Amino acid sequence: MKKLAILMLLVSLSLIVIPTVFAKVNSSIIVITPQWPLTQNTPATFNISTTPASDPTYAPHILLVMTVACYNGLTNVEVSWTGGSVTFAKSDFTLISGSPPPKIPADSISEKQYTRSSLADHLGLPGESSVYWAMKPFLGGSALHTTPQQFTVTLHSTNPKMLVYALGKACASDTKLNRWVPPTNPGFVVPELGTILLAMGSFGALALFSVKRRKVPQLK
Repeated sequence: MKKLAILMLLVSLSLIVIPTVFAKVNSSIIVITPQWPLTQNTPATFNISTTPASDPTYAPHILLVMTVACYNGLTNVEVSWTGGSVTFAKSDFTLISGSPPPKIPADSISEKQYTRSSLADHLGLPGESSVYWAMKPFLGGSALHTTPQQFTVTLHSTNPKMLVYALGKACASDTKLNRWVPPTNPGFVVPELGTILLAMGSFGALALFSVKRRKVPQLK
């Protein structure tokens, strides 16, 4: 129990200090918490904000990336916040494949781009794996600030596994997106439920085995 308490404390502290570290390293950072590799089940609620150096950030866009299996079982994705929502239909998603694979979003609309290998890696896939992606404006176009805003993502899929990123603009008049969530810090992963249950079963079995071992009397 002490080890678990220490682990939770370290995770909490990391969520506090990460935005501060980002502010010193890069002035184009958007922060989503909780961050990968922490996972949430769908529907998942989390916060989005900026570092002090990137406050304000205009024209926020949400970018979703999912596995092929998640796409195959997909109905839609709903993103909601206070006062509004946006829905991604299955037809909104585009496959990233081929060699060399394209970076997303296209450089014609964004100065900040993600590579397929990085996206696949954060989904627990080999770097050459194909993934699906989609992007739309959200939060009603409201500017992002250091004060967190909350929104919820509901992923309707028979095999849910998805990353959430966000991009925006330093100035409202900028022609391209130029602020982003860093490639290594997506907002969260919506894990496959079967994987979670399997892990819970394994941990439960391990805990039960440990308890039983303690009850076995030692022979003298």
